[in-house]
Parts: sequence; structure tokens; C-alpha cells
Amino acid sequence: MNDSILSPLMRQYRDIKQGYPEAILFFRVGDFYEMFYEDAQDASRLLSIALTSRDKNSAHPVPLCGVPYHAATGYIAKLLKAGRIVALCEQVEDPKAAKGLVRREVVRLYTPGTLVDTEFLAPSEPNYLAALAVRLDTAQEIPIGLAALEVTTGEFWGMEFHGPHAFTHLLNEVARLDPREVLCPADLVRQSSASIQHITGARICERPPASFSRQSAVRALTEHFRVQTLEPLGCADFPAASRAAGAVLSYFHETQPTVPLDHVRRFTIRHTSEYMHLDGATIRNLELVKPLASNEPAAGVPPSTLLSVLDRTATAMGRRLLRQWLVRPLLHCDHIRLRLDAVEELKNHMQARTALRTALREIQDIARLGSRIVLGLAGPRELLALKQSLSLLPEIFVDLTPLRNQLLCDARASWDNCQDLYDLIERAIRLDAPLTIRDGNIIKDGYDPAIDELRKISREGKNWITAIETQERDRTGIESLKIRYNQVFGYYIEITKANLARVPADYIRKQTLVNAERFMTEELKELEERITGADVKMLAREQEIFAQLRSRLAKEAHRLDAMAAALSLIDVVAGLAEAAALHRYTKPMVTESGVITIQGGRHPVVERLCTDSVFVANDTALDLEMNRLLIITGPNMAGKSTYLRQVALIVLMAQIGSFVPAEEAHIGLADRIFTRVGASDNLAGGQSTFMVEMVETANILQNATQRSLILLDEIGRGTSTYDGLSIAWAIAEHIHDRARLGARTLFATHYHEMTQLEQQRTGIKNFHVAVQECGGDVVFLRKIVAGKADRSYGIHVAKLAGLPPGVISRAQAVLSQLEQPESARSESIQEQLPLTPESLPTPHPIIEEVKQIDLFSMTPLDALNRLAELQRMVRSDPSDR
Repeated sequence: MNDSILSPLMRQYRDIKQGYPEAILFFRVGDFYEMFYEDAQDASRLLSIALTSRDKNSAHPVPLCGVPYHAATGYIAKLLKAGRIVALCEQVEDPKAAKGLVRREVVRLYTPGTLVDTEFLAPSEPNYLAALAVRLDTAQEIPIGLAALEVTTGEFWGMEFHGPHAFTHLLNEVARLDPREVLCPADLVRQSSASIQHITGARICERPPASFSRQSAVRALTEHFRVQTLEPLGCADFPAASRAAGAVLSYFHETQPTVPLDHVRRFTIRHTSEYMHLDGATIRNLELVKPLASNEPAAGVPPSTLLSVLDRTATAMGRRLLRQWLVRPLLHCDHIRLRLDAVEELKNHMQARTALRTALREIQDIARLGSRIVLGLAGPRELLALKQSLSLLPEIFVDLTPLRNQLLCDARASWDNCQDLYDLIERAIRLDAPLTIRDGNIIKDGYDPAIDELRKISREGKNWITAIETQERDRTGIESLKIRYNQVFGYYIEITKANLARVPADYIRKQTLVNAERFMTEELKELEERITGADVKMLAREQEIFAQLRSRLAKEAHRLDAMAAALSLIDVVAGLAEAAALHRYTKPMVTESGVITIQGGRHPVVERLCTDSVFVANDTALDLEMNRLLIITGPNMAGKSTYLRQVALIVLMAQIGSFVPAEEAHIGLADRIFTRVGASDNLAGGQSTFMVEMVETANILQNATQRSLILLDEIGRGTSTYDGLSIAWAIAEHIHDRARLGARTLFATHYHEMTQLEQQRTGIKNFHVAVQECGGDVVFLRKIVAGKADRSYGIHVAKLAGLPPGVISRAQAVLSQLEQPESARSESIQEQLPLTPESLPTPHPIIEEVKQIDLFSMTPLDALNRLAELQRMVRSDPSDR
């Protein structure tokens, strides 16, 4: 930007923008926030608002767009959702008092991972800021670290990953975490940002390597937690996690210098051995928390994720905890059984469950309320919401009393009704308190003597004004005399022109109007100062008292955190019990064995979608001996993929402590669940469907263990038939081999040749989806039975899909030829096509037409038009009838 062509306003904009090059700058100009240059172009596109220009008639017009200041919150939220950051630049002096250009400053930087404003947050979703401490140029034995901060609740933890596959494990943990913003060293961003972006929709923020140094981490952590070393924090032996944690704190303080983190009171180390391993592909393919289809479901459409089916929670805290459980199933039978026993007790005690859920519906988000109190952001209504929630704690405690499960008893043993906090808010805050403290009228009568006195003066001032008005009418004899008020002159006496001769000498003229004049008296002036002074003092005193009250509550925030955790746990357990009762789920038996036996298993999501039909249940028997690898054949659309997913979901549900959709289930713990289902290109990464398939399969073969559960669906279909069959065969052998892997596996395939493995290797069994033929048509029975499929029924599926009858009949004819023995097929071909030049058939004109088409030079529209033309030729050709 050339100074010589810039106005003073645009020079000011340029200087401020230089400090925030990555942010979209909301630049306050009057009643609008305006954006210029590239910011305007980006904002116009992302916000769908008009793009115009400033100085349209100049030689260098400036791109411009703007939004009203009172509607800025909604626009900022859209930009944050799009992964951008926003710098809010305000006028920091009164334009009327400014000499020259109004002074402006950035007062707030909004980034997706540092939000504390409730209007930008989804109540049922966490809002993590994560950092990855990775150095790709070092030896593989160097650990890499992850840290995550949820500023709205104060949750702060770190993890470390070791070994040759550490980076893959890190990315998988990021997929489970689903952060809103990820901090990475600059070199990592350049080398692997595509892989990070592929697994999360988070904003990737490049940070200088010095932000991840050990010195910076030690300084940030020890200063924040007020300790001398890292030993008291328990992270001294975890240098990579500590470096990531230090980067998180440094970034937060850099971007939010006015926001304290006093509510972040501890940093914990999580261990990878505590939870089942779920990679990003599995979370996505099983649709645990998000549907594969990115579009929002229409109103009234049944849920399509496991989270939506199981979510019967009553609080936002419970919904967030349930999501954590789903992506981090447990690995220890004792902990799983505690949860299952708690769900069972509440499922069997409907009265207690109903009472708990009824009370929990009135509980607000205590976790986030506590944090906002510590941050100094909570307003009067939020304190009233906290009081309402605390009022229900005694009732919930009573509802828990008859329950005997250890998990629920532990919650009751550490119960805190927080009665003193309730009483404090009850005594102090008016029930009709406004949304913000700027509006006053917050503190109850009787709480503070000074406020009571000032309120009395303000309240009685109107009576005093009325008394003076009556007094002056009597003294002057002017019946039309009135005392009025406006913000410019304050209180004044108004007298019409006709009565000016009767005005006393002690009246002081303030203003002359067309038909009247306005006066002041010393008595009225003193009274005005007393009344208006009381209002100002009362507002200031109320704000002071409210701040003191909020500070007192902030000192007890750890108690609110403890009760938020207890209530979240109760909410999730009660919700799972409700889901079990509603959906006819049964309690699984979870053991350390390698046996997975499911009788009458159902897909928890698909069965909810079967509103006009009955879901067909299926049995499953997997173990580490004779039933290690089940090869499942059958036609497309028959239900193979649904069956694979339902087995995985039942195992996962059991290991989070949920009842399962089955008549009976014995679940031998799985340390990991891997899925390779579905087909999708990674266009951003330059990977085809087949490459994505092979990358995900390689990840499974490299990271699975004997105790893993593997689901493979149609491996090899993305390449030629023989290549695909060879790859699928070799993969099946590798997984089956105990010396290499020996994991429990469901292997769905369209390669019928693979059913030969049952005779060749012990521990491989064939299963297929039953099909019934009726007069040339087929009915998919959705039942998994022993044995291999004798036919693929692909032509029947094509018929169901609506292919033209001519195509179907021709396909049947070709199939009948191909299904003959090779010798017979050769003789048939020779009989039909004698190999003499004279007898060779004339090439069909439509085939010749197809051969001449240059597919790679055609647009999609051209291709559709050509296809329509060929179809017309086929229909008009008598030889094809």
C-alpha cells in the first residue's frame, strides 16, 4: 500500500492490519465493522455478503465489505467455523472528543480453539486447542507429544507416542480428539499438513519451532502452575507432552492476553494403554459421532450415528462425556463391569432412573459456568442458572440413595450439595436480574446497606420531584407549571410564554423555546445532583458487589468441577440405561478371553432406520482358534457391510459400558478395532480410491495385534480383477497367520475364489448372505449363514438398480457362456464364430461408435449427450430386439 494514495483512515487500517496478517480484521467505522482488500474478498465469499469498494471513483478503489456492529457475532461465528481467525478492532475513544482521526485498537482476537464466549460454542461438543510436538528430522526413538486444552472447562492433558508408528498413533488420537485448532511446528506444517487436515477439520496453525522448545515449556508450565519444576505436575518424564503443553499455554496467552487461566488447575498425563485404539478411518467408517454424509440431516430424519442413537443424556456435560466414552472405549474388564453394573441397576429401577433424569434436565452446564465465573465473564443470569442447578443437588442425592452400584455409590460418597454457594447467590441476586451488569438492578434489597440507601434515594427521588412541582405551583400560582427531565439539561421547570410575568426572581433561565421557557432553581439542582448521583453510585456499587460475589464463587470453583464430573457420569449412565430400556438392549458379558459370541445381534443405527420393516438379527462366533477369520460372500446390497459394522459396534458399545443390541453377547476384549470399508478418494492428497484402500489396509497390518478386531470389506475392488484377488488373498493369509498376526477378522469379499481358503487353512470359515429366488427375481434375506455363496447375483442387483431390459438380457446371455467349462466354452465360441475371414461377423456399428469416443477430451455434459444418443440407436436397432 502506497502512503501517497492512502487516506488517513486507510493508513491507520494498514498499520493495524500489519500486526494481524492472518486474521480477518473487523475494523469499526461508525455503526459498521468494515473489511478491506483481501479480507473483504474472503469475507464476502465466506459470509455471502456484497463486495463493493471504497473510493469507487479513484484510480485505486479499495475492495470493501461490512457488517452492522450489532450483528457481528453471527458473522464472526461463520468465519470461525470456516477455520479463519478474526481480529476485532474498536474505536477506543469518543468520536466527538477525538482530535482528528479516532483512535482504534484490536480489543479481541477470536481463534477457533481459544473461544470462551457461549454464543460461539456448541453446548454438547468440546472445544479443544491442541498442539503437536513433533520433530520429523530426528530419530524414530524420539517420542512425539500431544497436548490439549479445553478452556471452557479447564481440562488440560498431554500424551506421548513412541516407536516407528508414533506419528500415525498421534494422528489417530487427534482424530478422536476432534480439536478446533491445532498448533504445529512450521516444518511439520510444510511436510504433513495434508495428512493432519485429512483427519480433522481443525484450523492448522503454524508456530515457530522455539514455541515447542523444552525451555519455553518449562517456563510456561512452572509460571502458570506456580511451581519450581515439572515434578509436581507429573510430567517431568514426559518431555514431548510437556513441550506440547507449553506451546498451548504460550499461544493462549499470546492471543488472549486479557483472559486469565486460573481455572486450569492441573495438567494430567494420559496413557495409550488406558483406552481401545480407534483410528480416524474407524471412527469415520463406523459413524460413531459424525455421519459419513457431510450434509445436515433434515428435520424428522432418524439419527445416523451411534452417538445420536445412544444419546439420552439430559445435560450438555453428559453429552460431551458420552462422546468421549464412544471414541475411547475401555480396556480393563473391572472398569467396564462397573459401568455395566451401574447401567443395569438404573435400567431395572425405572423409578430411580426417571427421577434422576427429570432432575438432571433442570441442571445447567455447571462445568462451563464454573469456568466463566473464574474467567470473570459470568453475568447475573448465569449465576441464577448456577443457583437453579445447585438447588437440585439435594434431590439428586436422595434419588441416588437406594442404589447400590459401586460407581454410583462412589459419586454419592463424595457428594457436595454446595448449599453455601446456593445461599450466597440466593441472598445476593435478584430473580429479575438483567443479562449484563451494565444494566444495574442486580443486587437484592437487604444484601448491602449502601445499595439499599442509594436505591431508596433513587426510588424516592420521583416523589421528591412531584412534591417540588406542587410546591412551585402553589408559590407561583401557575397551574400549568411542570417539572420535566431530559438527558441534556437534566431536571428543569417549564413555563409557558403566557405565564412568564409570574416567574419568581430566584428562577434561573436554562433554555428558551417558541412557546415556553425552561428554568432551574437551587433546590431543584441540589435534588437532581442527589438523585442522578445516587443512580451512578448505585450502578457502580452493584458492579463492585457483583464482582466480589463472583470472586467468592471463583474460589470454590473446584467444588463445582467435582460436582460437574459426578453429574456428567450419572447423566451418561442414566442415559445408557434409558437407551437400553427403549431399544431392547441386553447386558453383555465382557472377559479377557478371545471369544466374541453374539446371538441375535442387530445394528444399533440401521435398526432405528427400519421404520417400515423388521431388522433381521444375526449371530456371530469369533475366536482365536477355529473361527479366527470369517470370509463372508454374497451379492451387493444384501447386507454384508451392515453385518460387519454391527459386530464392531456391539463390541465397542460393550467396552464403553453400554448394553448392546443382541439377545446375548459374550465379548472378549478387543484392544483395537480396525475397519476398511467403503470407498472414497482423497483428492486433496492426490490419492485414488485404490490408494486410500491400500494405505488404510497397510495401517491395519502394521498396527493390529492378535487381540484386535479387524473388519475388511471388498478389499481389492479398486484395481483389476486378478490384481485385486491376489492382494485380497495375500492379506487374508497374512492376517490368519498367527506368526504374523492371527487377529479376529470379518472379511467380506466379492471374490468367490477366496472361499477355497477354508479348505486350505484351519481357522478360516465361510459364511454368506442368504438369498431366495422367486420366479427369476431374488429376495435378500439379510441372514448370515454358514457356507459360501454359489452365485453373485450381480445381474439381479443390476435389474433392481433399473438397468434397461435389453442390457439385462444380454448380460444373462454372456454370463451363461462364461459359466460353461473352458473346453465347452471354446467349442461354443468356435461353433458360433468359425475362424475364416468370410465368416467373421461384421462389427456392430454401435460398438464401433463407442470405440471412436475420446473420453478424455469430453466434458461430463458431452458424455451424457453421447450416451443418450447411443441409447436411442440401441432402441431403434432391429437386430437388438
